[in-house]
Amino acid sequence: MGTAPGGESTDFTKDLFVASASPYYAAFVEDTYHVTPTFTITAGLRWDIFGGKTERHNRLEYFDPNAAGSSNGVNFTGGEVFASGSNRTPFLTNWKDLGPRVGLAYQASKDFVIHAGGGFYYGPSVQMVSGAGQDSDGYSSATNWNSADWNNDPNTIAFDGGGSGNSVLYGSSLDPNFTGGPTPTSTSPYTVSNPFPNGVTPLIGATQGLATYLGSPLSTMLHSQRTQTTYNYNVGWEASFSHGLVLSAGYVGSRGLFLPLAGPDLNQLDLGTIAKYKDALINTLVPNIWGPIMPATNAYYGSPTVPLWVALQQFPQFGQDGGCCGGGVTIHGYPGGDSEYNSLQTKLQKRLTAHFTTLTTFTWGKIMSDDGNPPLGFVGFHAGAAQDWKNLNYEHSVSPQDVKFQFTSQVSYDLPVGKGRALNLSGPANQALGGWTINGVLYLSDGVPIASPGVGAGTSYFNQRTNLSCNPAVGAPHTASQWFLPNCFTNPASPFVAGTAPAYLGNVRTMGADELDVSLYKNFSLGKERDLRLEVSSYNIANRVQLGAPNVSSLGSGYVNFGQILSDSNTPRQFQFGSRFTF
Repeated sequence: MGTAPGGESTDFTKDLFVASASPYYAAFVEDTYHVTPTFTITAGLRWDIFGGKTERHNRLEYFDPNAAGSSNGVNFTGGEVFASGSNRTPFLTNWKDLGPRVGLAYQASKDFVIHAGGGFYYGPSVQMVSGAGQDSDGYSSATNWNSADWNNDPNTIAFDGGGSGNSVLYGSSLDPNFTGGPTPTSTSPYTVSNPFPNGVTPLIGATQGLATYLGSPLSTMLHSQRTQTTYNYNVGWEASFSHGLVLSAGYVGSRGLFLPLAGPDLNQLDLGTIAKYKDALINTLVPNIWGPIMPATNAYYGSPTVPLWVALQQFPQFGQDGGCCGGGVTIHGYPGGDSEYNSLQTKLQKRLTAHFTTLTTFTWGKIMSDDGNPPLGFVGFHAGAAQDWKNLNYEHSVSPQDVKFQFTSQVSYDLPVGKGRALNLSGPANQALGGWTINGVLYLSDGVPIASPGVGAGTSYFNQRTNLSCNPAVGAPHTASQWFLPNCFTNPASPFVAGTAPAYLGNVRTMGADELDVSLYKNFSLGKERDLRLEVSSYNIANRVQLGAPNVSSLGSGYVNFGQILSDSNTPRQFQFGSRFTF
């Protein structure tokens, strides 16, 4: 049915279902050299080849920023180049992804070993098989479904809200207790039998070449994109003691390069340009030389002028939004981010002796990144957007995936009940009560950083963050009603400069984890290689609540629920009963 003016949705779509493939090849060589009986070097070299993806019907494209095109007398630079039968992939293959790696091990004594290692690692590549909407412009469409048109009164009258129950749809009352309304007519532009009077938006495919989606936004990728690269390195030691105890500690670090950003837009104006032109970006009008190529869906269709910011875009022939300041060429998988990880990792393990084993680990680490909103973020609360993705120095801060402290302890103990144990049993009593094992896992961790709030001004020139004038964690009650101090955030003096607050706050984190899981199990031997295992498990047995992330609404929203926590992030106590029969 029709929707309220301004609330129409693209209800009828011609979706793209792709049949994609991407080749991957690798070669590896390794050698181990024993310098002395106690000193060993292992070195290797891996060559990764991530071939560009293809699609069975060649429904792929890439954005060429240097391509020269012309349409309706308008010359432009930049456009989409489509795959074909002779050039099936939109990507160039990176042939230089060579990953050396080396490992060192030195046995200082019978019970003490020192080890170190490092290497270059590549992938996954953004040029591999991915979502159909990332680089297949022209092969899907959407059309508004308007079987009832709110905008053609009096043939449509909304519910009046006055209590009389008047709800008339093209003159036909839906309320049996109310009579009236205009006479039904079949001449309305939209009817139930003809919801698409202007037709369904067709698929254009590659027929328009560089002119595809002129005056509209693009969703695309680049022809040549660097492969995500990781440098891993570590150094540590391991010592063994009596009673099966093994203690190890080490430094573990990594560096991530060419990390994919989450949909940066090539048309977004950089902060240098915004600071130079200020409010002239909106208030100054220039001739609309792109008028002949603008479709009716463009905000400036039919207008002789456009705001200055439109002309200052790198590719002004694309985009349709009437707001400032720049948009229309979204690049998926743009390799612009980097990260650094440094940590101290320790482990204490007691191997199985006297029916008892344990493993305890502790990690003290830190992740820094300028890519706070990657396409995939499995840990942390990713919010906000880059102030200027073309200058990621503004974004370099603690990562939203940073967990500073993590402690895990796992214990397994065979209960001293049963045949040959402290409480010696035999016969049916041993079958029922003997041979049970109890496991426990305790996990404690710090929380993850929260995002700094945005300004949220009525007229916004970019994704401006606030200024930070004090530590929001100092003096805060850290309750669900107020997790941090909101008065530490203030608006910058100018709407044309970057806020000083970091992208994520290392000193304001969510509540950490404090969870204990316990299980009890027993194996019953049924003879002839048949066994039955019964198990009872409890997760979060202490039923501790881990509060979720605090609300970080923009200052422009009037501090709605600002700093408050309205949800939790873990599950309450759960019990699970299970059995497994093997034969």
